[in-house]
Amino acid sequence: MTQLPSSFSRRPQDLQTRSLFKVAIVGRGFTGMLTAIALLRMVNRPFHLVMYDPQQTVDLSRGVNQSATTLLNSRVRDLSVDPVVRDDFSRWLEAEQKLGDSAGGARAGLDQTFVPGELFSLYVHQRFSEVLQNRTDVVVQICPEIVTGLDHSEELGFSLAFGDRQSARFDAVFLATGYGLRENPTEGQINPVGDNVVVIGAGVRAVDRALRLLADGQARHVTLISASGFLPQSHARSAVGPIVSEEPLPRTLRGAFRHLRRAAEAANADGSGWQGIMNGFRLRAHDLWQELSAEERGRFKRHVRAIYDSHRNRLPPEHFERLHQAIADGAIMLRKGKVERIATNGVLFSGPAGLEVLYASRAVDCRSRPTELDSPLYRSVLRAGLAKRDEVDLGILVDRCGRAALDPQRFQGLFAMGPLGLGSLPDIDLVPEIVTQGHAAAAALDNWIDEVSLAEQSREDE
Repeated sequence: MTQLPSSFSRRPQDLQTRSLFKVAIVGRGFTGMLTAIALLRMVNRPFHLVMYDPQQTVDLSRGVNQSATTLLNSRVRDLSVDPVVRDDFSRWLEAEQKLGDSAGGARAGLDQTFVPGELFSLYVHQRFSEVLQNRTDVVVQICPEIVTGLDHSEELGFSLAFGDRQSARFDAVFLATGYGLRENPTEGQINPVGDNVVVIGAGVRAVDRALRLLADGQARHVTLISASGFLPQSHARSAVGPIVSEEPLPRTLRGAFRHLRRAAEAANADGSGWQGIMNGFRLRAHDLWQELSAEERGRFKRHVRAIYDSHRNRLPPEHFERLHQAIADGAIMLRKGKVERIATNGVLFSGPAGLEVLYASRAVDCRSRPTELDSPLYRSVLRAGLAKRDEVDLGILVDRCGRAALDPQRFQGLFAMGPLGLGSLPDIDLVPEIVTQGHAAAAALDNWIDEVSLAEQSREDE
């Protein structure tokens, strides 16, 4: 393993790395780190890897839309960074004795557990360090710079712009910026107790934040603002696998969700629960999505996505019960609407009755920010014709390996990983799907390098 200083890119002439295949990963959250692990495992040749991220320390759980202190909303059994060894995370927890006796000691009990984000971050960092130690033929650099542009030429490959008018050449680039979380200057600070705190957002992280504010005595009352009015549903008490109906899935949006609703109602009636039906539907969602028209995909984004996400991204059962008890007790109030502006004494709120000011001692913004396709980096990517926006404007058009899907016959080495591909791949913002995609992308890159090498050899022999 060779770890290089971040300043190396300013003096490449001092290093003997020009003959190595060069790969850049833009983003060092969970998606970026998982991509790096997959490349180190599956690219069977020496290469030079540079990871770009302006943050000196990276909270990996933010890559799965939660903060380090949040209890992750996926069970231990679903958080392995190895697509083959599905119990790798639970093995790591046992070996490191991170949970003590809290999981009951038995592997089955541990697999069912929900754990804090900081444990997950430790696990991913350790697995990255271990696989890196085994690759003495790979040069790795962490570069704390903001990437501002990307271009490509047939002769020179990719030119990646960063920092103060600096640039570097690469043979392949993985965009792994995800969508992350909005910057929240009050996060992690100790604040005085407030009579009322506004929490903006109604996903898993927002609910966790609201419950912690009440539990820690930092708020007497929380107003939870949801744009859609929906809140996350609950995981089943015990993990359930996917249940796939023998009935063919209709190939229209309306028909598919009518089918899903009927199946979930039947499962609830017989006591098996809707979660297994939803898990089974997710296995078929990709094929359904590919067959939907652009109009139907747009309708999904406008009218269906919020309720679909509320059943897909679920709360641990204990959190779900605490949330609804707090609502029943009046400690949490749910408001449906949009926050137009955040001020020091509250928020300007647009709800069904129009604009109003919600006064609060402070506001905590837990909304996910959309993929930044209007940032300088992505504007350059789209302007250069290296990728396309997907039809519903959720991200970049990709195939299942994350390859930017323009012309499959003329793949140039650009990948858009994880949540960047949500408009092409349903559920690609969930850990198991990102893990699978990362390893598929690494295998695709290794094959592509072989193809490029053979083509170059053929040209030399002519």
